Amino acid sequence: MIKPNTLKGGDTVALVSLSSGIAGEETFSHRVEIAKKRLENDFGLNVVIMPNAMKGIDFLDENPQLRAKDLMDAFLDTDIKAVISMIGGDDTIRLLPFIDFDILQKNPKIFMGYSDTTVNHFMMYKAGIISFYGPCVLAEFAENGSMHSYTKEYLKKVLFETHDTVSILPSQQ
Repeated sequence: MIKPNTLKGGDTVALVSLSSGIAGEETFSHRVEIAKKRLENDFGLNVVIMPNAMKGIDFLDENPQLRAKDLMDAFLDTDIKAVISMIGGDDTIRLLPFIDFDILQKNPKIFMGYSDTTVNHFMMYKAGIISFYGPCVLAEFAENGSMHSYTKEYLKKVLFETHDTVSILPSQQ
């Protein structure tokens, strides 16, 4: 299994909507901006939102090939070092016919998310890439008020530092 390189300040991360298009709905789009600012300010990252990620529920439901294109384009872009899922959903399985596993394998990078994103983790596994079952954009990165310090601490340990293993201790919050 290929473990992607760790992140460092100034690296670029891509935000993708691989299942639900809720990030593009007016009710939730402000949370994407909150998360983007936190990724930039708290982690020192540059953030790009892939072209179809904010097109809303109906558009993304009707266009699984464009959701897959965003993922493939993010992996092909050598400036992008990590890909973070906006949120889960219930139909990322529909991307499978449009996934090029050779592209994933030849361009390993951090991939992170959870819930329906589990299907994408299986895609990474098939490509031989270690992925990270962890925070998504609309939930943890866009928490009201601020991100939980426990989440930030472990994200920095896991994504920005090199370790063979990381002991996960209980939160004191």
